[in-house]
Amino acid sequence: MLFEALETFSFFGDVDNDHEVAMSAVILSFLFYILSPVSAMAAAAPVKASVVFGGDTVHLEFEGREQWDYNVQRKDQGPKAFVEMTVPAITEKNIETLIKFTSPIVKSVQVNTKGPDGNFILTFELVNKSIETFDYLTEKPSRLIVDFFKGTQEEAPKKTAKAAPAKKVAKVEVEEDEDGPAPMPGAALRNPANDVLLINPQAGIEVGLNEKTESQAGIYDGADPSYSRFSMKDYEIKEDAIIASRENVYIDFPMLKKSSPYLEQLSTRKPVYEITPKETDENKQARLLQTLYENKRYNVFLKTLDWFVKKYPNSEYDEIVRFMWADALFALWMEKKDPNDFDLAMLRYRQAIEKYPQSALVERTLMLMGFATLDRGDYLGTLRQFQNHIRNRPDSPNKDIARLAVADAFVKINKYDDSLKQLEEIEKNASLDKYKVEAQFKKGDTHYLKKDYRAAVDAYQAALKKNPEASTDYPNALYNQAASYFWLKDYKKSLDTYRTFLEKFPSDAYAGFAMTRIGELLQILGADKTKVVGAYLETYFRYGETPNSMVGRLRLLSSRMNTMKPKEVEKAVKDIGEMAAKSDLPKIEQFATLMIAEGRSKRKEYDKAIDLLVKYYQANPTSADTALLSSRIVKNINEQLADLVDAGKFIDALKHHNKYADNWLKSSERIDTKYNVARAYEQSGVLSEASKLYKDTLNRIYALKGTQDGKERSIFEKLPSTDELNLRLAAIEYQEGKFAQSYDSLKKIEKATGLTDREQIERVQLSANLLEKRGDDQTAVRYLTELLKEWSGIPHLVAEPYLQMAQLEQKMGRIDDAIKSLKQVDQLMVDSGKVDPGTHAKALELLGHLQLEKKNTADATATYEKLLKDYENKRPLGSIRYKVGELYFQKGEIQKAAEVWNELQKPKTEFWYKLSQEQLKNSEFNNEYKKYIQRIPAMNSERK
Repeated sequence: MLFEALETFSFFGDVDNDHEVAMSAVILSFLFYILSPVSAMAAAAPVKASVVFGGDTVHLEFEGREQWDYNVQRKDQGPKAFVEMTVPAITEKNIETLIKFTSPIVKSVQVNTKGPDGNFILTFELVNKSIETFDYLTEKPSRLIVDFFKGTQEEAPKKTAKAAPAKKVAKVEVEEDEDGPAPMPGAALRNPANDVLLINPQAGIEVGLNEKTESQAGIYDGADPSYSRFSMKDYEIKEDAIIASRENVYIDFPMLKKSSPYLEQLSTRKPVYEITPKETDENKQARLLQTLYENKRYNVFLKTLDWFVKKYPNSEYDEIVRFMWADALFALWMEKKDPNDFDLAMLRYRQAIEKYPQSALVERTLMLMGFATLDRGDYLGTLRQFQNHIRNRPDSPNKDIARLAVADAFVKINKYDDSLKQLEEIEKNASLDKYKVEAQFKKGDTHYLKKDYRAAVDAYQAALKKNPEASTDYPNALYNQAASYFWLKDYKKSLDTYRTFLEKFPSDAYAGFAMTRIGELLQILGADKTKVVGAYLETYFRYGETPNSMVGRLRLLSSRMNTMKPKEVEKAVKDIGEMAAKSDLPKIEQFATLMIAEGRSKRKEYDKAIDLLVKYYQANPTSADTALLSSRIVKNINEQLADLVDAGKFIDALKHHNKYADNWLKSSERIDTKYNVARAYEQSGVLSEASKLYKDTLNRIYALKGTQDGKERSIFEKLPSTDELNLRLAAIEYQEGKFAQSYDSLKKIEKATGLTDREQIERVQLSANLLEKRGDDQTAVRYLTELLKEWSGIPHLVAEPYLQMAQLEQKMGRIDDAIKSLKQVDQLMVDSGKVDPGTHAKALELLGHLQLEKKNTADATATYEKLLKDYENKRPLGSIRYKVGELYFQKGEIQKAAEVWNELQKPKTEFWYKLSQEQLKNSEFNNEYKKYIQRIPAMNSERK
């Protein structure tokens, strides 16, 4: 070998000095390359390893090699169970992860970095001997996967993928199709595992192209291979959930397009250029070029080639040299994607074809140029290239492949009808059935890209019906069909078709998209939340942090924000942003923004959600879905408004509404906005404005009753019922003194049971008040009595009716009954602490008055003192404190009375303090007067 190389070096003896020096450097560098063991084997980078536990399985993955050389052995030691793996070196970070890993299946992991041939030895200690392993390889991406799972000693679990031998080297083979075109006479036979094109001066070229068969490999679910856990029966589907989903946002996942294999085949099945050795300088130098080319030393080859062409302009090897020249430039373009390399390669190919139009390489070269042009995105150039090929070479064995490429190019420039015409022509007249089949399935793709989803479904189903044996070769027929059903809003069929796709193609690159969409479809159809979350979790478990599983993880993070701590929320927001930045899915940034805002809303952080959405809207006025964002912004504004009113913060609610009334709410037609503003006005005492808004809301609700629009609004908005609105109007009319109108509004309430507990009680109280106004106190008390029997177990709701009944009983002269009712209010507060403080305070005050009326001075004093203790700091109770002091004063406990009255020395109770001091002065005067009278005998005798 070395002798031949040195002999080659002497080829340049008759070259001028400059050329000799240049070529010497070239050849020396080449010799160094082929002789140096270091250059022959570049240091391999460490592989990446990841391990997770889920679903009673430990899932171990390695990536970073196209070919895997590894070993998995079971090495039990007594009662302990171990699995030992020999794998390529892994990164330091992954070593730390493995060493720290524990689970209910794997107790510990040890890493020996000094294995044979630079490999690492991983030792897994298992919890018991029933744990089994299953190792396998996947393609695209190339991964080594080992699963640990619970089994039994007697029977190993069933496996749906064939287990690999203990030691192997993964290799993809390309086989000949049985119906492929026959090679030309003289063509060399191929080795299926090393498929190349062969040419020499005496032989021709095989010109037909064959498609590589894609193997099935990946993660199979033996427990539920049909994914029935994600199915839904017709009776489980909820129409309200489907309607509600219209407000959600869904990413338009990319279409699954079966990749064209032809460019890869043409670029990898390169011609083998053979030059028969001769004892001439030209022959030796031509063979040097051949050696440089075959060793992929393209830069050295091109430099040497310049010299060779100048030296031998009419070389007998010119045909081979020129095609090698173009192939070298094309190989550089495939490696670096430099446009200059591409343009120069195409130029050299054209020159070679023009000079040697009868060359056996012309057919292969024309096809390569066409598919390279298509791959580069020059679709008009592709059309021109292949249309010329079809026209100029009507007998070409690759004319159908050229037509398929023309159809693809038409699709790329949005000429879908022209593409469909080409595909129909191929379906009718193709020379081989496989091209007819490919055209049938491509028709479905074309309709899908045209967004004619119904036609796409029909085309895919027709293709599958005609060619059932081809179903495993065309995963796009199922995936795109499922996507078509999704956009047609036929959600049940979409769900079932996605499940079928996963069942047949579990390791497809788009499986993550499919499982994510399954989670979304389950939510759309109204499945239980745990089922929806389960789909997203499984997506993440199966496909990890890959682009096609990212959307599911974003939805998962958003749904969990409600239960997170503040620091966890900020981390989740950061993670969502980082994941979106790494993705090239359409409108992923908008989707991420909506997911964060949705999470904020669930936490009731409305201001943050609104601010986030508004900023994104303003920053992306042309690319954003303005209607969708506006709807979400208005929704958050209304939810915050409703929460403020529910909390009784009517001033904040009105300020909040005014802030957005002239911008985001200006063109909003939401009914709940007006209703919540009316509630705020009612709470603030602006009854006329509240009444006007309630009536307007009531009229709109009546108009929507029984309509589809009304049903949809009730899902998207939190609308009040007509009964709620009539109750609110009745309450306002009563406060305004319009008792007849209030009574009429109460009569319009059709289903009192449809009201909330609080509203039902308010209705009865209001009825009792109206009866009282009519002078029918007896009926009013009966209403309240029935109410209290019905709702006795809800302290915070029945306390006020008890107070109201006590007031009626007092009015009717039933003082003892009134005292019982008032004591019941106090007892409810003692038992539950949930009685409204205002109601409790009023009850205690009235109770003290009635006890005094019944001459129960001690009870009255105790009641008043309790009232002061609980509420004096919150309510104006100066008169009550004065009354307590007065009771002590009347009992003759002057000192005690003075102590009680002394607390009145405050600006707000100054009047009562002065009054108390006059009492004390009068008391002192009377005491002194009595002492003076007792000193006068006559007066004293008279008193006796």
